Amino acid sequence: MLCNSYRNTLKEIKHQISTLDQTIKTSSGFSSFIALYTGIGAKVDRLKASIISRKQGKLRRDIASYSAGLAYPIHKVNISDNNTPIEKGDKGNNSGARVDVNIISTAKQTAVSTNPGLVDVDKLPPLPVTPTGPFLVNPTGVIQTLKWQHLYSTMQTACQLKTSNIKAYSKQGDIIIGAIFPVHYVQTSAEFSYTELPKTVPCEIFDIGCYIMIQGMYFAVEEINRKGDLIPNMTLGFKLYDSCEAVARALDSTLQLLSGQQESVPNYQCKRHPMVSAILGDSRSQISMLMARILGIYKYPQISYASSVMALSDKLQFPSFLRTITSDDAQVFGLIQLVRHFGWTWVGILAEGDDYGQLGSQLLREELVAAGVCIEFYETIPMIITQMDMQRLIKVLRKSSAKAVVIFSSNTSLYPVMEDIAANNITGKIWIASDGWSDSQMFSKRIFLKTLQGTIGLIFRGGSMPTFAEFLYCSHPYLTPDDIFLKIFWELIFGCKWTDHGLMETNFNDTEGHIKYCTGAENLHQSPLHFLDISQLTYTYNVYTAVYVIAYALHNLHSCELGQGPFDNGTCANIDYYKPWEIPRSVCTDICPRGFRETPRLGQPICCFDCVPCSEGEISNQSSSVECMKCPAHQWPNGKRDQCIDKSIDFLSYEESLGLILCLIAVLGSLTPAAILAIFVKHRDTPIVKANNRELSYLLLWALVLCFLCSLIFIGSPTSITCMLRQPTFAIIFTLCVSCVLAKTTMVVIAFRASQPNNHLQRLVGPKLPKTMVCICILLQIIICTTWLTTSPPYVEQSSKSPPGIIILQCSEGSAIAFWGVLGYLGVLASVSFLLAFLSRNLPDSFNEAKYITFSMIGFVSVWLSFIPAHLSTGGKYMVAVEIFAILSSSVGVLVCIFFPKCYIVLLHPERNTKTYLMGKG
Repeated sequence: MLCNSYRNTLKEIKHQISTLDQTIKTSSGFSSFIALYTGIGAKVDRLKASIISRKQGKLRRDIASYSAGLAYPIHKVNISDNNTPIEKGDKGNNSGARVDVNIISTAKQTAVSTNPGLVDVDKLPPLPVTPTGPFLVNPTGVIQTLKWQHLYSTMQTACQLKTSNIKAYSKQGDIIIGAIFPVHYVQTSAEFSYTELPKTVPCEIFDIGCYIMIQGMYFAVEEINRKGDLIPNMTLGFKLYDSCEAVARALDSTLQLLSGQQESVPNYQCKRHPMVSAILGDSRSQISMLMARILGIYKYPQISYASSVMALSDKLQFPSFLRTITSDDAQVFGLIQLVRHFGWTWVGILAEGDDYGQLGSQLLREELVAAGVCIEFYETIPMIITQMDMQRLIKVLRKSSAKAVVIFSSNTSLYPVMEDIAANNITGKIWIASDGWSDSQMFSKRIFLKTLQGTIGLIFRGGSMPTFAEFLYCSHPYLTPDDIFLKIFWELIFGCKWTDHGLMETNFNDTEGHIKYCTGAENLHQSPLHFLDISQLTYTYNVYTAVYVIAYALHNLHSCELGQGPFDNGTCANIDYYKPWEIPRSVCTDICPRGFRETPRLGQPICCFDCVPCSEGEISNQSSSVECMKCPAHQWPNGKRDQCIDKSIDFLSYEESLGLILCLIAVLGSLTPAAILAIFVKHRDTPIVKANNRELSYLLLWALVLCFLCSLIFIGSPTSITCMLRQPTFAIIFTLCVSCVLAKTTMVVIAFRASQPNNHLQRLVGPKLPKTMVCICILLQIIICTTWLTTSPPYVEQSSKSPPGIIILQCSEGSAIAFWGVLGYLGVLASVSFLLAFLSRNLPDSFNEAKYITFSMIGFVSVWLSFIPAHLSTGGKYMVAVEIFAILSSSVGVLVCIFFPKCYIVLLHPERNTKTYLMGKG
């Protein structure tokens, strides 16, 4: 009976152990687990009492085999993402317990709040073992374990890190980039009484400039995901925290990024895969150094976009720190050059109290002294500035005789000092700004206009972010509801208040007692802020570059081929399960990407170099290029300068507005002399038409039609045929036009001179002389043009003065002497016509045509004299447009001055179109 009782008890214990195992695998909490655990322990206690009294050795061993599985129910289990426990085993213990990882993934997150009595047994002291054998575990240890668990849980709760429940701005992706940005900054320092828990760091003032940097990161992530050429078939995401420029908050955010959960748990990570591939941040060097010390332990890549302290270049202290901004030694060199350029030999230095200000200003001080510059004062802005400190600084500045003061500080530390400087009306100083505050919007307020007048600052060079402006314009709270900062940004931009934003407190002030509510209909295109001028977004471009640095590193990891990898035996890391240290490499300077070339650093080993962008017109299509290659003449580098692309061809075409307008003017202009010719033919027997050689008038009108139309040869893509025809056609047609005018002028003079008795010019009167003059004039121009075309004809060329990325296709004149000879001959004919007409302007006649010829030649000569400097000072399609304009203008001048007066009489005053009127006096 007793044996049966033992056997039944053992079966019941075995059944409850099985139930316990199943409960562990399916449980989402601990209540059922604790109940089963306690029940089994009680049964084992009762069974042990029977064992001791009956001394049954066989049953003793049976009990040991079952109770051994109870001592360590959560024993030596590694966590994996695929819910498969990885056991390590345990010497001296034959534990058979298997625990599904579900209990870990759910229990660890609710341990304190739901069941503080359950902890990892690995952390407890060993349970007592009876001396009867190595395999017999004291069953009462199960209950003792639960007691120890409760005790340790109480101790753990008392020592647990207090979290500040920082909200994160997240974007989902296959690979996550961590980010810490000072979206807010603090103007008042927190005071600690050491009699109560420290208060949460307040996030007071929203920094619009920093939010634009966040948008730059978002833009880069979206651009990479959209293109898909980097890390194919995978997407980037990010998780971003606001440090509020506070060390404690930045530390908390860093630990949360490392842990993968809301609580800050040092040296603990929830998931098998790293939560983040790399971390961007912070802007303040002081905060970046703290982050770098923590991240360096785990070799997490950290890339700062604004921390420039020289100490961060020390790879022994900060092995995994990288940055997309040059260190302060370059900035110091620039400030020294600035001081020497203006000849300032008596300066003051004001430096921030952190590493950024102190290390940078000390180097600056040493180099200035070495350059022969005297330092009047060297003052520090304390990190926690008191009123006494402020009064001391104001007193030093007021007594200072140095007109130039170098300020090596961040904007937030300098702002209260500069406020007091403005309040004390300290003016007449030339403030030399470091990059920490030179472009800060804080100092654009009206109170600083007088104080900061004449300030000179340094800023790091930015770069191109195509379509980023439009990306900013399209930002809207309704489009990106996960952006916890966008509504605050919206409130500041438009001076309104969301009724439901429920985010951090903003610095929105209702100064007039009337709150303007945001509707969402506001338009960033109409905002007056200058931040939309992306040409000045230096740090945003640094963030943009940092994201691409991470993407390229991940792409290299993803595209690594076995046998050619950077690790032992040419192995590669797994993109689905990589370690943080597998992303960065231990090098003095990372490889220069395509589009850059390596430039050795003076005084440093050959493995230390700077990556310099390829010069204009050059590319490098391989990483780690020592020099860049020039593109062929017909090609130009793309935006990244890693590939040569064909240049765009530029010429005066009919498709563009300028060419189309000139074409319309030429066509409409040619219709005018044609219409006048029709009028003259209709009224060919009237005195006004017959006067001064009717045939010459017909010929001149035809010549003017051709003058307007010849300009069309100049429009369109230049070819060998059009280049050879342009100038000779223009020259011969205009020679015909000017020679007709010359013949008409000559006939006016001869006609009046021949009217005198016995004048020998009477034999020249008639149609033969003007025809002969026109033929001779044209023949000479034909000879000049023929010589030109046979010796050195015009040809198509690509201009050597083309702007970057453009090929200007134009006609070369071939022989400059021939070109100017043609124009010179036209000028001679026009000048002779002008002189003859001018001398004949006072001949007695009611309709003296010489007056109108005089005006026409004045306009003709003026236009072509103006053409000479315009032609010499322009190039490409604009040079062609200038010549077309000269052709059309001179043609209009001749047409209007000579023929419009005649049309006026023919059409509007036919009573004057009589011989009597024309021969009258006045």
